[in-house]
Amino acid sequence: MKLDEKWFELYESLYGTTFNKILTIGTPNEGYENYPIKSLAQLRQMCEENYPKKEFYISLYDYDSDELAIKWDPRDNTPYEKYSKKNCILFRFIQNTDIIKEETKELTDVQKFMFTRRTLNLGNNKEIFEDVRKVYDAIEELFNIKSWVLFNGYNECYLYVFTESEMKLKNPTLTYYYFYKFIEKYTGVKTLIYSQIEPFSQILSLPGSQNNNTRLYTKPYDITLDYLDILKNSQSRKIESFDLRQNQDTSSLEELFKTVDDEITKRKSEGNTNIWDYELDELFNEKRSI
Repeated sequence: MKLDEKWFELYESLYGTTFNKILTIGTPNEGYENYPIKSLAQLRQMCEENYPKKEFYISLYDYDSDELAIKWDPRDNTPYEKYSKKNCILFRFIQNTDIIKEETKELTDVQKFMFTRRTLNLGNNKEIFEDVRKVYDAIEELFNIKSWVLFNGYNECYLYVFTESEMKLKNPTLTYYYFYKFIEKYTGVKTLIYSQIEPFSQILSLPGSQNNNTRLYTKPYDITLDYLDILKNSQSRKIESFDLRQNQDTSSLEELFKTVDDEITKRKSEGNTNIWDYELDELFNEKRSI
């Protein structure tokens, strides 16, 4: 079974033809292995050799460095933060699957699959889809920007906001952190994760790849779809069309990021070292476009 050609068109739109990324391939039972990946042609080759029997994960960002990103220490965020091309903001929403893990630990692979799919069909993931919609609506309301959303086929959703320009920030990790924190407070969502991850070294499910737990595919979906229709959408390995929402006016959002970044720099220069507990709500409320 080959990956549909339309997916490679999406990859080219999403990643370009040359890049510096990390590709992770494997399965929950056999383990995973990381590979350096520099081109769309190389990604195609890896997909042709391993699809669909293995899962695929890929770096969120392209790294503007002559050194392969795979050589960096994953425990040190410095090079990832420094070299990442900051042309998007990603929101990740994760549904707790502890009950599924507990109930399936003694089951066969087939039984695990059946239980997991049944649990999803009964509504296990409703909260993440509801939270994605809240954030999608908030980004559109505040900045007049439409986002691009995907479901990974199991327990996670991604919401991309692409910026017109690559953002040059002095404090990128902190600036992103405070923006996520603001959106979380503004929307009241519960499944958005950001404080537990390093934003610039993330790897995500490759669009079009299949999740081994559910046999569902990582696919973009229409934000207006009902819960069961989103699951149904991920049953098909084909994609008819896509719109990454990359050609929008994001100047108000970019200006907000610059303002927040400058304020963080100012506070640090004044000796305020409590960097994760700055009070910036007033700044967000003043600068956001309504």
